[in-house]
Amino acid sequence: MRQHRRSGFTLIELLIVLTLLAIVGGSLMSMVSKQQRFYQGTYDLIELRSQLRQAEAVVSSDLRSMSTPGGDIVSMTDSSMDFRYTIGSSISCTTPAGSTIIIPPTASANGNTLTNWLTPPAAGDTAFVFDEMGSAASSGDDEWKAYEITTLTTGAANCAGAYNAPSAGYALVATGSISPTILQGAPIRFVRRAHYSLYQSGNDGNWYLGYSCSSCGTTTVQPIAGPFKAYTDAGGTDTSGIRITYFDSTGATTTATNQVSRISIVLRGQTRSALNVSGLKRGVYMDSIRMNIALRNRS
Repeated sequence: MRQHRRSGFTLIELLIVLTLLAIVGGSLMSMVSKQQRFYQGTYDLIELRSQLRQAEAVVSSDLRSMSTPGGDIVSMTDSSMDFRYTIGSSISCTTPAGSTIIIPPTASANGNTLTNWLTPPAAGDTAFVFDEMGSAASSGDDEWKAYEITTLTTGAANCAGAYNAPSAGYALVATGSISPTILQGAPIRFVRRAHYSLYQSGNDGNWYLGYSCSSCGTTTVQPIAGPFKAYTDAGGTDTSGIRITYFDSTGATTTATNQVSRISIVLRGQTRSALNVSGLKRGVYMDSIRMNIALRNRS
């Protein structure tokens, strides 16, 4: 019988094919790996600058509304600050009685906004109420009285008729008796004590800009932006992750909390990991931002 030879690949041909596949596959894997490092490095750089901008927006908003003559700065260092910031404003619907002040709702029938806040005041916050004290024609005897808030409840009476509101207002109860010279329509400013500082996290060892506030339930310092460079004392070359400097109205640095007119804050951030991007030197990259915040009621 006649035999037919079956066609196939020789060993040499298989070796050549495997070698070519290895070269092409290695090239593809190298390209994919470089792309991954590039995108990861780009993301780290974008996140670094985003964290710096986020810190600037939050801190500037909180600090700009402070009144240092009114004692809004409680304590201050070159890396931390305890202060009171404004969370809202309102007026007194009626002449206060006892320890209760009635304030309008957040909306009225005619569209006027008499009560406005970022978040509703909570127990532990402070209400500054304007007190005429003596003669209404004289401003020399006027004063902003501070009252610690114990409760704020809805459904209070009197505001609906007095200020054309579609619903009743709020009843604000203070820890002490309200001054009898506070009049109907007296303006009210709500403030909250908070804390900012650069701190080292126990989870990853990085340094973050932290925030805490007893009346809003965050008594433990929580990160709001970062990571930043580690804190260092001021020296010849300042490389600290944060440096806060306080100036009075003449432009001179000051340590008096009631004399602060301008606050300069420098934040120095860094990427979470070392960058390994083609064309850039391998390592942790850093960027910084400077904020100059002019406070109200100061010239």
